Amino acid sequence: MIPAVEDRPAVETSPPRPPSRLSAILAKSGFLGALSTHDFAMLFSGQFASEIGNGLIQLALPWLVLQLTDSAFQLGLAYFIQFLPILIFGLVGGVFVDRWDRRLTIVLVDSVRALAFLSVGAIYYFDALTTLHLYSVIFVSSALANFFNPARAALMPNLVSKEHLRSANSLMEVSRHVGFMVAPPVGIVMVTILGSAALMLVDGASFLISALSVLSVRYRQPPVTAPVSMGLMQAMAGVAEEMKSGLQRILQSHLLKVAIVLGFALNLIVAPIEVLLPLFVRGVKHADADYFGLLVIGLLAGLITGSLTAPANARRFGLGRLTIVSVFVLGMVITIASWPPSPWPPVIAMALAGGAIGTLNVAQTTLLQGSTTDDERGRISATYYTATLGVRPIGFLTIGILASAVDIRYLFVMLGGLALLLGFILNRSDEVRHVR
Repeated sequence: MIPAVEDRPAVETSPPRPPSRLSAILAKSGFLGALSTHDFAMLFSGQFASEIGNGLIQLALPWLVLQLTDSAFQLGLAYFIQFLPILIFGLVGGVFVDRWDRRLTIVLVDSVRALAFLSVGAIYYFDALTTLHLYSVIFVSSALANFFNPARAALMPNLVSKEHLRSANSLMEVSRHVGFMVAPPVGIVMVTILGSAALMLVDGASFLISALSVLSVRYRQPPVTAPVSMGLMQAMAGVAEEMKSGLQRILQSHLLKVAIVLGFALNLIVAPIEVLLPLFVRGVKHADADYFGLLVIGLLAGLITGSLTAPANARRFGLGRLTIVSVFVLGMVITIASWPPSPWPPVIAMALAGGAIGTLNVAQTTLLQGSTTDDERGRISATYYTATLGVRPIGFLTIGILASAVDIRYLFVMLGGLALLLGFILNRSDEVRHVR
C-alpha cells in the first residue's frame, strides 16, 4: 500500500552553503557586478594585457636606446619625445573622441600601436633598426594615447551601471599597477634570454589582444551628428570652438575644476618622487638596488590596495571626504618618510603613500565621469590627461635641478608640505566635502 503523502519521510536537504568570505567581499565591493557585465569584462581583459605590455616597454625602451646610441642625451631625448605629444595633441584628441565612435577609436588606436611596436621588434632582429624609426614609433604611440585615454574614460560609463562605475574604475587602476608589478621580473628574464627587442614584440601583441577584446564589446554608440562638410580653415575653427566649449564647461563646474587642479597638483608633487627615490636610496640610505626594489614593491602594494578599497571606502565615507583624507595622508607620509634612520619606515611609508595615490586615482576618474554628460566626456577627459600628464616633465626638471643643491630629505618635506596645503584647501570647500 502506498503511504499517504503526509506519511512519506521528508527528503533531507543540506542547507545552502554560505558564500565564502572572499565572494562576499567581492560582491559587496561591486567588483563581481562590474565583471559580470560582458562589455566591461572584454574591455578589462584587453587592458590588463596591454598594461603588462606597457610595463615591459618602460623596461625595454632605455636599453634599446642605449644599445643604439650609447648616449645619455639620446635617452633623455627619448623620454622627452614620449611626453611631447601630450602637450601637442592632448586637447585636440578629446574633441575627436566626442565626434567618433569611442569603441572603434580604441580598436583602431590599439591596432596601429600593435603594428608599430611589432615593426620595432621585427626590424631589430634584421639588424636594421635606427634611432629615427624607434623615436617615430615612440612619438606615434604617445600621440595615439591622446585619443585612447579619453576614449576609454568616456566609454566606461556606457559599459557599466552607475552603481558599479567606481568598482570598474578601481579594477582598471589595479590592472595598471599589476601590469607594472608583473612586467619587471618577466621582462628581465626575457631580456636576458631574447634581448630587449623581444619586449617590443610582446607589447605589440598585447595591443593586438586589446584591440580584439574591445572589438567584441556589444555596446554601440548612438550616431553622432556629422559636421557639415567645410574647408580646412573652417574645420580647424570648429575644432578650436569645441575645445573652447570644453574648457568653458570646466570653468563653470566647481567639481570639474577641483578634479583637474587636484590631478595637476598631485602629478606636480608625486611624479618627482620617481627621481628622488633612487637618489634617496644611494645618497641617504647608502643602499643598493635591492632596497630600491623593496621601496617600489611597497609602493605598488599600496597602489593596488588603495585602488581595490576605494569603492567601498567611498560608499562609506563619501567620495569627497575620502579624497581629502587621502591627500592629508599622502602629505604626512611624504613629509616624514625620509627621516627615520632604520630601513623599514620608508618601505611602510611607500605602502601608505601608494594606498593614498591609488584611492585618489579612482576618486578623480569617477568624479570626472560623474560630473560630465556623455557628449562632452571625451573633451573633459582629454583636458584632465593633458593637465596631469603634461605637467610631469616640469616636475622632473625642477626636482632634478633642486636635488643637485638641496638635501634630498628636505625635498621630501617640501613636497609633503605642498600636499598638506592642498588638503587644507580642499577641506575648505563644502562642495568637495559633501560629494558622494
